[in-house]
Amino acid sequence: MHQQGESLPEAADKLGLAAAEIDRARAQLTRLGLLNPETQTAADVTAALKRSLQNSHRLLDSLVEQHVRTAALAKHYLRLPEEADGHAHIEFFAWPDRRDQLSERINELAELAEHEVLGMHPVATWTRESLREGLARSETTMRNGVRMRALHAQIALSNPLIREFMGRWRRLNIEVRVAPVIPTRMLIYDRRIAIVQADPQNHEAGSVLIRGGSLVKSLAAIYDYCWTTASEPEDVPRSADGVTLTEQQRAVLRMLAAGQKDSAIARSMGVSTRTVTRLVSELTAMLGASSRFQAGVRAARLGLLDAD
Repeated sequence: MHQQGESLPEAADKLGLAAAEIDRARAQLTRLGLLNPETQTAADVTAALKRSLQNSHRLLDSLVEQHVRTAALAKHYLRLPEEADGHAHIEFFAWPDRRDQLSERINELAELAEHEVLGMHPVATWTRESLREGLARSETTMRNGVRMRALHAQIALSNPLIREFMGRWRRLNIEVRVAPVIPTRMLIYDRRIAIVQADPQNHEAGSVLIRGGSLVKSLAAIYDYCWTTASEPEDVPRSADGVTLTEQQRAVLRMLAAGQKDSAIARSMGVSTRTVTRLVSELTAMLGASSRFQAGVRAARLGLLDAD
């Protein structure tokens, strides 16, 4: 037995330990605090145990402090206090570098939403896969009893895929309306957090996440106005599936909507009156309109005049 005050070589000699065994014993005793590293003599066991307990308490205190600090950060990050109304925290997600991070953030916010999610969606290159992902995310949000509203461009109604999913959204009780022009892509969560397209003219320019502050409330107010002036999908005339317009056709429709005659349109475009008459006839049939003026108005309502 290694006794207090006895040196390690003395104890090893009594026990008949080999050199390798002595090295292992020295390392283990030092790690346990039972060996004085300077004198190589045995330490008091009670004192060593006390030091070990003190170290354990310090470690536990450190872990508790870290837990409290982490919880405080998470609370501030995930649930902005209502009184912090004067400041906005902004985070930029550049594409394509942080596109996946933005998707993860959108998924997180959809799960954390408590009251309301507002979506504004201009025309985009939708795929069945992306729409399915969005639908799954919406199903999770709706199961939490959250109200969801979605604004889409009217021209999206000409896409059979969008019409299919629009029906599925509405069966989930997601409220959907359409408008001739959607100014930008935007998501708003509980009127406290917003994700906005960085450049309305460039979908690849990235997105901005805005957390808290009066700015998000202002964006929500703009959304409310757009929602009020939008239409139910069934109230909007739909053009033929996949219809697209040339710049020439779009120019003709703009002037038709303004009430101009064929001759004036022809002079403005530098073409013959016969060409304009033919274009007007084609466009009227394409849009299912009963008159020239109605063709221009219907194109505007469908968002065709503002399509890319």
